[in-house]
Amino acid sequence: MMISFRRWLFISLSLSIATSIIPQARAGELSLALANSTCDAMNKVEALYTARHPVQITNICKSSGLLAKGLLGAAVKADVFVSADREWMDFAIENGLVAKDNITSPWSNALLVATANNSPIKHLEWQELASDQVTLILIGDPSTTPFGRYTKEALESSGLWDKVKHKIQTQKNVQLVAETLATSSPGTVGILFRSNMTNQLRKLHDVDKKLHKPIRYFMAPLKASTGNAEVTPFLEFMKSKAVQDIFHDEGFDVSAP
Repeated sequence: MMISFRRWLFISLSLSIATSIIPQARAGELSLALANSTCDAMNKVEALYTARHPVQITNICKSSGLLAKGLLGAAVKADVFVSADREWMDFAIENGLVAKDNITSPWSNALLVATANNSPIKHLEWQELASDQVTLILIGDPSTTPFGRYTKEALESSGLWDKVKHKIQTQKNVQLVAETLATSSPGTVGILFRSNMTNQLRKLHDVDKKLHKPIRYFMAPLKASTGNAEVTPFLEFMKSKAVQDIFHDEGFDVSAP
């Protein structure tokens, strides 16, 4: 059947208008399973990245152990895993969650002893954690948090663990230690990552790095993320100087291992 010129013109215009109002394709999605201590820095990284790339990023911030166990049990679904120690990344390797060859180790950190700004404790040596002036010590849960594991190792290797364990109160993650410590009672100190210090806290003592294993972070794409085109460009961006500068400013060491 022949179509009149007028009808053809009407159909063409209608299609053109319809095409012009169809929304753009939805931005890609990326889900990141992040060790709690990296979340503040990663928020800044993502703001920089998404300003240039149409991608929607979701952060899952927990202790490295809870993330690794959640990824194994499928309670946590993510494209990239960032662990605050080698042990939980090894757990991910052993359980087939990530490929060993895809792991990078972009940052390190340090432990310190801190207290609230208004604390009466003005100076504290490491061995003085066992003294009467310290009544409560906040640390991470050594079974799931790397900073808690490093802390316990430092206390054990210096012969302090048995002397102070009755004072210790564990928290689920490093941010909780910082938040709890900021409003704590006199005599309370906390042991946390340097990168998680806040304006409400005051450093008392740097923990000797010789007392524990080197603190390194490990990052890798999940095998389950294969096929997500957003993963590779994001991981390439994570190697950039802009990202290194953000992590450096947040208190991380960005030197190579």
